[in-house]
Amino acid sequence: MKPFTAYPSGFIVFLLALLQRSHGQCKEAAKKSEMNLSVKYDLPNFIAETPIQNVILYNHHVYIGAVNKIYVLNETLQNISMYKTGPVLENPDCAPCEDCKDKANLSNSVWKDNVNMALLLETYYDDQLISCGSVSRGICHRHIIHPDNPADIESEVHCMYSPRVDGEADNCPDCVVSTLGTKVLVTEKDRFVNFFVGNTVTSTFQPPHMLHSISVRRLKETQDGFEFLTDESYIDILPQFRDSYPIKYVHAFENDHFVYFLTVQRESLDSQSFHTRIIRFCTLDSEMRSYMEMPLECIFTEKRRKRSIRKEVFNILQAAYVSKPGAALAHEMGLGLNDDILYGVFAQSKPDSSEPTNRSAVCAVSVRTINEFFNKIVDKQNMKCLQHFYGKESKYCSNKAFSRNASYCRAQDDEYRLEVTTPLQRVDLFMGQFNSVLLTSISVFTKENLTVANLGTSEGHFMQIVVSRSEPTAPHVSFQLDSHPVSPQVVVKNSLADDGYTLVVTGRKITRIPLKGPGCHHFRSCSQCLLAPPFMQCGWCSQQCLRSSECPSGAWTQETCLPRVYEILPNSAPLEGGTKLTLCGWDFGFSKNNRFEFKNTVVHIGGQICALEAKSSNKNKLECTVPAAKDPAFNISSSISVGHGKTLFNIFSYVNPVITSIYPTYGPKSGGTLLTITGKYLNSGKSRRIFVGDKPCTLK
Repeated sequence: MKPFTAYPSGFIVFLLALLQRSHGQCKEAAKKSEMNLSVKYDLPNFIAETPIQNVILYNHHVYIGAVNKIYVLNETLQNISMYKTGPVLENPDCAPCEDCKDKANLSNSVWKDNVNMALLLETYYDDQLISCGSVSRGICHRHIIHPDNPADIESEVHCMYSPRVDGEADNCPDCVVSTLGTKVLVTEKDRFVNFFVGNTVTSTFQPPHMLHSISVRRLKETQDGFEFLTDESYIDILPQFRDSYPIKYVHAFENDHFVYFLTVQRESLDSQSFHTRIIRFCTLDSEMRSYMEMPLECIFTEKRRKRSIRKEVFNILQAAYVSKPGAALAHEMGLGLNDDILYGVFAQSKPDSSEPTNRSAVCAVSVRTINEFFNKIVDKQNMKCLQHFYGKESKYCSNKAFSRNASYCRAQDDEYRLEVTTPLQRVDLFMGQFNSVLLTSISVFTKENLTVANLGTSEGHFMQIVVSRSEPTAPHVSFQLDSHPVSPQVVVKNSLADDGYTLVVTGRKITRIPLKGPGCHHFRSCSQCLLAPPFMQCGWCSQQCLRSSECPSGAWTQETCLPRVYEILPNSAPLEGGTKLTLCGWDFGFSKNNRFEFKNTVVHIGGQICALEAKSSNKNKLECTVPAAKDPAFNISSSISVGHGKTLFNIFSYVNPVITSIYPTYGPKSGGTLLTITGKYLNSGKSRRIFVGDKPCTLK
């Protein structure tokens, strides 16, 4: 405690330079060293005239299904050709594939936009593109892809519709897709091409416009349409539930000898709450006897005080992707490198609604685990009848027991058409990191031993993040791609190669993004740059994060970082020392192997060591106690040494605080007089306390 000035009559003033803990300091320095989310990257892209629904990559060409058009692009997304699919003139007396121009002026004729509901590749019979639209009862067209000219999808186009013959069942196997939403999966087995279709249907779909909820149909060998193998090759929601129990088919995939659909639907006929389900049945099961449904939950658990645990359920799937893990994730999950993993982005819905909120989570489950769970539940008999298909009072639903292994895929006498009541639960991979955004897209690839997810949001933001079960990760790529939501429709190409890329759709735009990241410029600090995944090939050059080919000076490093000082708090202190300094900046204590530690960090102030407090220091903040100085000195030479180098700075000063006047010089014994103290360097140190005699005087 140092008395700066004493006055007569026992009137003494003390001014102290004390430390108070620097909570919340260095926020500005931390913010300046964060990833720059506003960096613009110049990426190959194509903008269509109408919204894009579907994308297929085949034979170095990109086929885009959009409203009223199919585009063909090369791999750099330059437009090569375009085929017009609409608008289409529709009339009740005009059958699909029929030319209706002569009815154009009739009052019951209407021009309708053709939304591309499904764009599929079929290569068993011919190399051909199959496009199914929202007009003409949801029928499809096939476009022959000529090997010598893959851009030509116009010269040979065939309508896939056969008019119903008198006496045939009131059915339409060629009516494939629903305008309300559809998922189509094409498989090739035993010389046949099968189409597995999940459709959102309502009571508006009536014969002859009948669409089935879920079905399997075969492509005719004549290729002019489809056929149901039996009258059991489809399952339908009962008519009385079609408007009150909507089913949205989000994703479909084939794995081994099973077909899987992922849906969002109400928890039961009586419930208003929605959840996600996995549907599974055997690929060769033309009557879907092996059909089963099971709830899938993505949850986030958070431990709180007094050992309580908060659990959040992210109930509605937004997008999904199936791929194999990298070596690190495979080891963490106890899987092989050839095991398939289902990844999903889930959102919390609004109450009693399937509309998502801006709260998301990402969950993953191996397909092997899904199958094991199905089998275990069947053994335990934790299941019930599919009431939306059979009704609550159906005889089919009463006293039903199942003894056969649910993985059995040969001829079956009994049906497995049932609903598992126990949900398969998985925990958010990123521990609540995306609980303030709506994720709408996911694709996953491997690089070296890492598993990496591409994520898109409802606001057009694109991110890349390493998937790990053992340590927390954060996005290493994050930038604004567009103002439109990122579509669940994604393509990943050549993931193992250096030139691998993903095709991402946002509204009318499709963008090609390198899997190794669009660049390194968004890393603002050296430590961020050098801790980026190795496959990004980032290094530090002239205070920028660049790839080696972009570094003009040649001084490109992937090994070491020197600390950067942004500010010192306080920037002056009294001569006697003892003031605690806070140095704000970034890359403090960086070690590429040990991440951040301070045993080699030494701070010198004016040639003397400033004793470091490692426990209260971090990558953006160093705290140390300044030594005493003999004489005042301004902007003295100081440094931070880190073993392999030194950072110099001269923004700190030793000062000698002096009081030159106090006004007024006297006041009543009762107190309350407002004093004005004038002097030099009274703002030095971290804290000021004033005493009149031994009584504290509160600083205003």
